[in-house]
Amino acid sequence: MASRLTNQATDAVPDLLPGTGRHRTMLFLRRRTTPRTARDFVAATLTEWGETSRLDDMRLCASELVTNAVLHGVPVGRLVLVHVESLDEELRIEVHDSGESTPMQRIPGESAVDGRGLMIVAATADSWGVKERPGPGKCVWAAFNRITELQGAPS
Repeated sequence: MASRLTNQATDAVPDLLPGTGRHRTMLFLRRRTTPRTARDFVAATLTEWGETSRLDDMRLCASELVTNAVLHGVPVGRLVLVHVESLDEELRIEVHDSGESTPMQRIPGESAVDGRGLMIVAATADSWGVKERPGPGKCVWAAFNRITELQGAPS
């Protein structure tokens, strides 16, 4: 049965599932406004969880990953899935799309007006990558190590 598209993002999935860290997932339509809406979803989720130490970095990476999915990954009529996860050692953003192309970091020319998204993600996140997913498409993710209170403290 075909799914019906709406003009709104779907409701978020509950934060907690048994035996896991906190996470929240939302589906977004393929639109020009999707990167902003997804960035706001990531920021609102992290703020609600009190995870604001790397909020600006995570917003930036969410925006870049979703922009790439909208421009290069999601076929017309399909959705973008954004997943935010709070684990013991890291915070993680995943962007899933049903496109078949594999994103690759490139070095754009000085006068290029695009092509810097994954370069920005690589410079901002502690790690990032692409992984296969069930069904069509892929998942592009960015991870951010937790900043512990013990780091930088005198011994």
